[in-house]
Amino acid sequence: MSRLLTGLAVGLLSAAASGQVAAADWGVPQEPVFKPAYPVDMMPYEDSLDFEAGIRYFYGMGGQRATFGGGADYTADDASHFIEFHGRINDHSTNTYVVGNIGYAAVIDGTYETPLSGELSTDSGRIAYGGADFGYLPFKAESIGLGAFIGYQYLNESIDMGRSEFYTPSGGLDSEQNLLEVHGLRLGVTAQADVNDQFDVRIDAAAIPYASLSGIYGPFGASVDGINPGLGSAARISGHLYGGAAEAMVGFKATDNIKIRAGARGYYLTGPTETYYETRNADGSNGQGYVVEGDIELMRWGPFIELTGTF
Repeated sequence: MSRLLTGLAVGLLSAAASGQVAAADWGVPQEPVFKPAYPVDMMPYEDSLDFEAGIRYFYGMGGQRATFGGGADYTADDASHFIEFHGRINDHSTNTYVVGNIGYAAVIDGTYETPLSGELSTDSGRIAYGGADFGYLPFKAESIGLGAFIGYQYLNESIDMGRSEFYTPSGGLDSEQNLLEVHGLRLGVTAQADVNDQFDVRIDAAAIPYASLSGIYGPFGASVDGINPGLGSAARISGHLYGGAAEAMVGFKATDNIKIRAGARGYYLTGPTETYYETRNADGSNGQGYVVEGDIELMRWGPFIELTGTF
């Protein structure tokens, strides 16, 4: 009986002691059973994403210079009016951003010259561009950021330079218009600054170490005139180009969600080309294929102005 009483007394004393400890800690925050997966100072920012979207007008002055074997030179120059749509996403938690644009020439005003045509005017064709960059700003203070980006560039520099007629395998006649498309890699550096929460400045400079050219060179060669053999296909051109691009702009905060920016941009590409074409008789017989080597230059530059919404 005494042992039972002794056990009960020890149990009661232990319970009282634990109750006193709990009472002493009452009102003091306890550590959570489940701790966060990362330190508090590494948790994502609230509203860390900023978005921009808008429209631009670009006055682009462009040109191309193509030389084929035997000294056959083709040139074109234009001053065209572009409508462009653009967008941007800034992630402040990682100091990264994504930017993209797409533009199309609504009005083309140019001239061209081939070995057989002399200088002629043109107001047609297809001139367009588009691209996207992914950037990182490792050096970022409160109002300035420095970094680098990698991106993709698409160009369509297919101004109308006339068409050379050719014999078809079935014995008829045909022709095709210019189609020059470029897919390029962009590697660049960027500097961005905000001034007094009213103005912003952006400067991008990119190397284009590789760009693939492909398409059809519509004015290549002499149109057939009944003499056998004559041109027997459209000229298909390909090449590996390189060059660079730059863009600079200054913006003004018109309202809390509207910015107006103005700036200038340009690009230049050059490199060797190979052009495949065929000859054949007027009845479609005796088709022969040839490859001629050459080089090409593509360029465009000019000012722009944009209206951008931020949210």
